[in-house]
Amino acid sequence: MSSTIESVRVVIFGSEYSIKSDADTTTTKEIAGYVNSKMTDIHQSSSFRDNMKIAVLSALNITGELFETRQKCNQQEQTISELNKRIEHLTKQINDALKR
Repeated sequence: MSSTIESVRVVIFGSEYSIKSDADTTTTKEIAGYVNSKMTDIHQSSSFRDNMKIAVLSALNITGELFETRQKCNQQEQTISELNKRIEHLTKQINDALKR
């Protein structure tokens, strides 16, 4: 992310928004496009016609994806930590063997 705040116009579910963000224009448009696609998917796959309900369901769906990604990231961090400990242990064993 850059340190300057940019204003980007995006369309989400038929409404235009001016988004101010320190993210670059391309990233902001990709995020808006993702939100728009989630809202469109929910609108097409459900009987809901209330935009607020569609927005809330989309937010819940995206948040579920975020939580799942965080859980996977935490699991990977734990695996990396365990591997680092094993590497340290093996390195110590190698160094001790070389000193003999």
